[in-house]
Amino acid sequence: MAFNTKLDLDPADTSADRYASGVTGSSFTLAQTTPGGVGLARIVAVLNNDARDDTLITLTVVGTDADGKAQSEVMTGPDSSAVAVSTKHYLTVTSITPLSTIGGSTYDLGFNDDMTSKTIPLDRFSDLGATVAIDLTGTAGFDVEVTYDLVNDPGFTWTDQASPIWIDATNITNKSASIVAVLDQGAQACRVRVNSYTNTAELAVWVTQSRTA
Repeated sequence: MAFNTKLDLDPADTSADRYASGVTGSSFTLAQTTPGGVGLARIVAVLNNDARDDTLITLTVVGTDADGKAQSEVMTGPDSSAVAVSTKHYLTVTSITPLSTIGGSTYDLGFNDDMTSKTIPLDRFSDLGATVAIDLTGTAGFDVEVTYDLVNDPGFTWTDQASPIWIDATNITNKSASIVAVLDQGAQACRVRVNSYTNTAELAVWVTQSRTA
């Protein structure tokens, strides 16, 4: 018995102001709530357009993760003329709200080129590691990350995709070309993480795993 999963990952071009441009004050109105593209959650990037240090200001980001689970975080505001980034990846962004007014500063709200796919469950009891095939069109850098946390166990507390500990898979790390490789046996789940790319790059991903040899 085997299972097969296929993902088509088509990242939207990196945008510094996809969600909003030149926002200010104590509440932000978002122009968009998704990063665009297909199949990838993105790191939120907040650009400070002014030469004022806003690192003492915090911003609450609310949205969903790559699996569609609700998530949020409190991130530190950006330094003068600098970019602050979220820790979590967002498939959708419902709101970005400063704890207090940002005064005379203005922010652009967008995303960078760090992104993750949805979680792909694996069979940790299988005698074989899962086979992953990635067909890359264009230019991109990517890893496959795995978790050994018991994410498929009903007792595992899984708030969002940041809950498990993710580590780079042994055979698919820092890759920039199409590849077929086998993951280590015993992994509970995997995901694709793209860390650099040029516009129009796309990845087709297949994950296959059998119970026995």
